Amino acid sequence: DVQSMKIYFVLIFITGIGFSQATGLSAYGVGEKIHNSDPASLALGNSSFFSGNSKHISIDSPSSLWRSTLTRFSIHSGFNYLSTTQYPDQHQQNLTSFSILFPVGIKKVFGFGLQPTYRSNKLNIIDEDFKFIGADESITGAPIAYKNTYTIDGGISELFLLYSQKLTHNISGGIKYSLLFGNQILNDELYTYDVQFDTSSSGGLLINEFVDNEDTLYAKANNGVMTEINKHRKFSGSSISVEGRYADEKHEFVINLMFNGKINVETTNQLTMVNSSTTNTFENSATNFSSSFGLGYRYKILNNSGITVEIHNKSPFNIPENAAIFNIMPPGEKSIHFGSYYQIRNSKIGYWNNLNIRGGAYAKNLEFTDGVFKDVGGTIGFGLEYLGNTQSIDFAFRFGKKDSRLIIGEYEEYISFHIGITTGEKWFMKRRRK
Repeated sequence: DVQSMKIYFVLIFITGIGFSQATGLSAYGVGEKIHNSDPASLALGNSSFFSGNSKHISIDSPSSLWRSTLTRFSIHSGFNYLSTTQYPDQHQQNLTSFSILFPVGIKKVFGFGLQPTYRSNKLNIIDEDFKFIGADESITGAPIAYKNTYTIDGGISELFLLYSQKLTHNISGGIKYSLLFGNQILNDELYTYDVQFDTSSSGGLLINEFVDNEDTLYAKANNGVMTEINKHRKFSGSSISVEGRYADEKHEFVINLMFNGKINVETTNQLTMVNSSTTNTFENSATNFSSSFGLGYRYKILNNSGITVEIHNKSPFNIPENAAIFNIMPPGEKSIHFGSYYQIRNSKIGYWNNLNIRGGAYAKNLEFTDGVFKDVGGTIGFGLEYLGNTQSIDFAFRFGKKDSRLIIGEYEEYISFHIGITTGEKWFMKRRRK
């Protein structure tokens, strides 16, 4: 019973390296959906389409990338801090993405990069209490006590290609094609013990005690046996995202459609018990497709300030049912994001050009088959553009509270800090001959 199993879970250690970026204890599906990585956009209410910088370029929004004629290299990193009422002080440091963009014509840009898509930060979980199988149900005819230890690590990343172009005076478009790939490891160690009852508490592993006719009986675990199941899953698939943008003097609208193809999963199970080991491998794929839809709007209050709103609706990620962590299928996601920005512009010729101040808030529903889990939060951030707006560094702070899917009835409070560095060079610009 998965539900009763989770009641006894104790989280004893969480850490992440590499592309880990999940804000919570995302032990479901293939992990948490990573929507965006650009700190400039994250600071605008965890958004994707807008950035509040001088060029209004967001790395996560293909229809905005044509706005620079420079070759741009961007790298993002971050740090997550997570706390629950029972288990505080959990943290992950992570590299979230990198990309390179370069012009291929007038108002045309091509690029590629790598970033996480679904991620479960490394989890080591152990059952808090023993569970029992009675003598009438045990295959040995004697009561058995057992506990589990779980380790979960890995997820899905994407290697993506981008193309962006200005189509008319007001309209631009972009397309993003991604190859999805990744590995996930689940290790389940099952410890079983023979249960013996005694009037003395000494000798053996004490697991419980009972009072019978004013006498105390002690249940002790003996003859422990460990059975280990290692599951290694290899994911492959693809997705495509199409985006359009309309912008005039005061208003800017964005629409984005994304489609995931069928996700293939190769699973290798290795069962080890006592002195024997068996291994089997099989492949399967999702029987359907998944999609997402996003709308964005920016209103320019002044030349150096504005507000943004985004709405996103994502259907559940299409993985085979037997590839979901703890058999919990990925949720659908609906979210709304609000942001605002103000640019302090340097009127003098100097090293720095713009100081961009940002803030926002967001609310998200994670819609599982057995209920809706909420995630609400706020963001603040700032960015500095310098050397003729060719270089920038951005910082974002995200803080929120979400219903825990791993520890039912608990909340997970998180804070994340993000940094992004973008450098622009004139490597591919055409120069006139004298």
